[in-house]
Amino acid sequence: MNNLNDESLFTKGLEYYKKNQLEDSLNFLVKIKKKNLNTLKLISIILIKKNDIKNAKIALNKILNYDKKNLFAINSLGDLYKIEKNYTNAEIFFKKSISCDKNFVPGYFNLASLYEDKGELKLAKKFYLKVIEVDNKNYAAYFNLQRLDDSLISDDTIKKIKNQLKIKHNLKDKNIAYGHFILAKNHRKKNEIYKEIKELSEGHKIFFNSNPMNKFAVKYWLDTVPAMINKKFSFKDTEQNKIKFSNIHPIFIFGIPRSGTTLVETIITSGEKKIYNAGENFILQKAFQNLQKNKKIYEKEESIKVDTDFLRKKIINNYMEIFSIQSEKFTFIDRTMTNFYFAEILLEVFPNAKIINCKRDSFHNLVAIYQQCLNNLPWSHNIKDIKKYISIYNSKLKNLKKIYHKNILTVELRKLTEFPEDVSKEIMSFCKLNWSEKVLKYYKRKDLICSTASNIQIREKIFKYDNSKFLPYKEFLDNFQ
Repeated sequence: MNNLNDESLFTKGLEYYKKNQLEDSLNFLVKIKKKNLNTLKLISIILIKKNDIKNAKIALNKILNYDKKNLFAINSLGDLYKIEKNYTNAEIFFKKSISCDKNFVPGYFNLASLYEDKGELKLAKKFYLKVIEVDNKNYAAYFNLQRLDDSLISDDTIKKIKNQLKIKHNLKDKNIAYGHFILAKNHRKKNEIYKEIKELSEGHKIFFNSNPMNKFAVKYWLDTVPAMINKKFSFKDTEQNKIKFSNIHPIFIFGIPRSGTTLVETIITSGEKKIYNAGENFILQKAFQNLQKNKKIYEKEESIKVDTDFLRKKIINNYMEIFSIQSEKFTFIDRTMTNFYFAEILLEVFPNAKIINCKRDSFHNLVAIYQQCLNNLPWSHNIKDIKKYISIYNSKLKNLKKIYHKNILTVELRKLTEFPEDVSKEIMSFCKLNWSEKVLKYYKRKDLICSTASNIQIREKIFKYDNSKFLPYKEFLDNFQ
């Protein structure tokens, strides 16, 4: 009878999981008394999606108690350690996965990606090539190799990929998309702009359609959230808590992707002072979920009231947890892209906050985004959606600067590349940090980790902005405003 009950609970949990109702799914799965490998795997997948790293690791280790060579658990643990910036353990688990199975492609790919983030590019190339050796139709590996070293993608390889894409046998959708991105870059190299855009369009369309949740994510970030943030915010707060946390000095970097946010972050963290780096995270989003769960946010038709005391404690505790510190006196930097939506709330929580608004010519920004495959940004796969996102961002920052101009410094990418010393001094002064030549020699850092699309550029000196680079694209994208 118990087995039947467990089976029913799993069926229900799986049903809700397929509907992306993760909390409901988890509620059924945790009630299962005898959790087998399938149950533990589904629980861990849900916890990973919920960004509950601590409990996801517990579930994955339970899988390893049943099966010490379970590749899913080993590889997933490597992923979670990488998210936690524990790169030593991440490397150990990725290596363990390929020692268990010499043809385990995800293990090789994740090792290559890890080494790429760390700037160990020779090792990254070695393991991407190993991926291709095992699976010669893994276009994601070719795509990353092309970014690392264009010479590794020969004309024969391009011809082979082009022919394979015509057949599309046994290829997953995302993989097909990467094939089109490879062809697009090859056309770009030859200055065949129309053919490049055609391949980009095909690649983005396939990538977007590969995940049914992308449509909901676009609606959420381009419609739902903007509608909410346009309401009038009011805050329930106490002066006591404001004073208690007044020694926390956060630096938030705002900007549209490909606008120089990674460069600015790296400049700031390359100075003399110890600055805790939160990178990109889910802290604000998780705090909001807690607000809603505990009924500490009150949304009406035209206004939103926030319990700032509750929110501040949640946010600050989360930062202190990821930095593993106890003191309530520290400086940190956060580059989470979606923070700009909730800037008023951040400034209410952190009155001392400094916001650096990274700017780039809007048309240049559009093209630079479209030329990439930003796989975690569903809106980046469609020209119309990119335009809308840029418009939302520009409008938000324009209104924000009217009220909080003392908290905001705008840094133009072109100006930063033309006058790096002057602009970097302005950035450091604004953040109340000392400037030294070290901040412009960031590329010499041995501890430099970068997982953004700028991870190759950031390992070189600042080069002067090419204002004419995107002029040829005007002819094909001339409707852009």
